[in-house]
Amino acid sequence: MAENDRWDSEFDVVIAGAGGAGLAAAIEAAEAGARTAVFEKQGKIWESSTAINVGMVAFAGTDVQQRLGIEDSSELLYQDLLAVGNNKNDPSLVRAYADHQLDTYGWLKDLGVRWAEIATAAAGMSRPRGHFSDPLDMVRILKRQAEQRGATVLFHSAITELITDNQQRVIGVQMRDRVNETRIRARRGVVLATGGFAHSADRLAALDRRFVGLAATTGLGHTGDHLRMAEPLGAYFCDMEYVKPSYELHVTGDSAAEICLVFYLGAIIVNRHGRRFVNESIPYKDIGMASLDQPDGVGVMVFDQKIFDTAVENTRKASSVIPSENVVLGLDAARIRLLVQADTIEELADGIHVPRQVLKETVGRYNNSVASGADTEFGRSHLSASIGNPVRIETPPFYAYEAKSHFLATYAGLAVDASMRVLTDAGHIPGLYAAGEAIGGFHGASYHSGAAVGQALIFGRIAGRNAAQGS
Repeated sequence: MAENDRWDSEFDVVIAGAGGAGLAAAIEAAEAGARTAVFEKQGKIWESSTAINVGMVAFAGTDVQQRLGIEDSSELLYQDLLAVGNNKNDPSLVRAYADHQLDTYGWLKDLGVRWAEIATAAAGMSRPRGHFSDPLDMVRILKRQAEQRGATVLFHSAITELITDNQQRVIGVQMRDRVNETRIRARRGVVLATGGFAHSADRLAALDRRFVGLAATTGLGHTGDHLRMAEPLGAYFCDMEYVKPSYELHVTGDSAAEICLVFYLGAIIVNRHGRRFVNESIPYKDIGMASLDQPDGVGVMVFDQKIFDTAVENTRKASSVIPSENVVLGLDAARIRLLVQADTIEELADGIHVPRQVLKETVGRYNNSVASGADTEFGRSHLSASIGNPVRIETPPFYAYEAKSHFLATYAGLAVDASMRVLTDAGHIPGLYAAGEAIGGFHGASYHSGAAVGQALIFGRIAGRNAAQGS
């Protein structure tokens, strides 16, 4: 199989997937002198999960934070990632993220990625460290930079099989485009950056029957190709037991443009009976699981004019750099049109079809808990993780955003080491690397906002460098 006349083409490094992880890997591999090719089964650059995400990346110790007076550090980020993952995550992967995140932030700036002058707090953060950029612009920049370094990036090109030699080293791939199937040699290594499996109904159903039918707002190419190809070689999976949907998508929505996180600004979440059912400050993956057990699987964010004004201001601050629909901790014109508005809590209850008296009592109990400093129902003591103080919902008009759980990502996958080598029970698969949503072990039991795109970029760079070295 390794003879040259058995291959249709040859490269040093072959990468499956042209999202953030794959393109970051391509830049680093090409920078190291490796002849590099990226094959993406979707047709356009804007169909990758990175391109359609909300644009939030978790970085610590940045110039943006410094200008905003936010004290943060790589070590604090490391501790937060472990804490939100309930220490079920691999410390070596978390350490790799923490050690390389600030360098990657600077690397992206040098490539031309622009960051909004805002740092927001969301799931799992003990400091506001959600940095925003235009995700589509970022992916376009990464593609351009990879190509300028000599990498080939091809679309409508699906890697369908890994090819090994007699020693079970991955030495190439089989690729199918719109016309042919070809065999491509990878002299130094193959990087799997194919995303997750949110569009694989069978894999989701095997994990939890409640996942069947949930919307998936991730890239359409996320069907678990990496799992299918690597498992026969002995690869094993991590974090599958922690796969959870996210709570944040409007009940009529199907994209990131309808995601809203105003509960991290102070909104409460009630069910169709008008009652709270969860601590609104926990990660939205955990809220997503809790909402599955509610009537119709729906949770309604309820808030007042003060919170509305804060959300609108967040959108104003960030939209100079990123599209307004990407500001999930804000309210743009499209999200505002989805709101139910009323002058009183009772009228708001009518608008969302919940019992008037129940919602009035729910809001009243919550306001009393804010005043007393003790939420005896669900223990909410901050807005998000350990940041911000809960606020009373009392300033009219009042608003409601009806939302459901969906799969923004699956956050589980192939086990890798800190060099991004794909692991087996006996060691690793020579010549095979993975990065981005294709891997497991990093997030653990829950999710720190912005860490998914962050690890795609950081670990993609690591995978590309090591694949280029053949190490």
